[in-house]
Amino acid sequence: MGRLLKIEWMKIKGYRTFWILLAITVVSIPSYNYVIFDFITNRLQVNGQSLLGNPFAFPETWQTVCFHSSFMIFIPALLIITLMTNEFTYKTHRQNVIDGWSRSQFINVKLLEVLILSVVVTGLVFLTILYFGFSNKRNEPDAFTWKDTRYLVYFFVQMISYSMIAFLCALLIKRAGLAMGIYFIYMILEQFVVVILRERYKITAVNYMPEEVTDKLIPFPFGKRVLTGYNKELWEKQVPYYLSVAAAYLLTYYLVARWRFRKSDL
Repeated sequence: MGRLLKIEWMKIKGYRTFWILLAITVVSIPSYNYVIFDFITNRLQVNGQSLLGNPFAFPETWQTVCFHSSFMIFIPALLIITLMTNEFTYKTHRQNVIDGWSRSQFINVKLLEVLILSVVVTGLVFLTILYFGFSNKRNEPDAFTWKDTRYLVYFFVQMISYSMIAFLCALLIKRAGLAMGIYFIYMILEQFVVVILRERYKITAVNYMPEEVTDKLIPFPFGKRVLTGYNKELWEKQVPYYLSVAAAYLLTYYLVARWRFRKSDL
């Protein structure tokens, strides 16, 4: 697999769009969090005190940064779609198979790329958490804590789930622009369906739809202060179910991707 990854690296290391989207990802996650931080600390104040306290200090920063970073997941998703559809545009997937790769090897190495990108983005979120956490120590010398690091794990699950949906769109549609359009339409459409069925018809099963189930892993970080009826205990009980369903979806994405590529006409 290492040799195959080296070949994949040769494909993308000179690809300008790859570096542009990666750079945008690297910049956007800490920047977006800083915008929220600045708004809370400098704008949302009464008598010099923030209405939401200090959610970017440890341990709250684990949840706060992960929640807001999830809004930037669509950028690496675009990168995944671009890289996968390029294989079909330039017929490199066909050339790889002609050169001796099996179809399983090709799809596995592409899925490994998705995993690596998810790990890299999660690592970036981790560094962002450390920056804000240590910058807002509340005058406590030993403020750092690993408490609530589970939110970073939940972010990784969310990141790889969104990435796999993007990967499937690219694999099934094969055209970058159309795949991106379908991806965003699905993301938006699911949110509308969830809101309508849950709020109007009280159907709670929509919490387990592909996008919603991973969103539920990282709840709104200011829930206790701004949401009526906020129930963290109920959320705690449901987390194992969210993780189990998310894992089932990931396995399904993997099996569908392998089946589709192995059966498709090159």
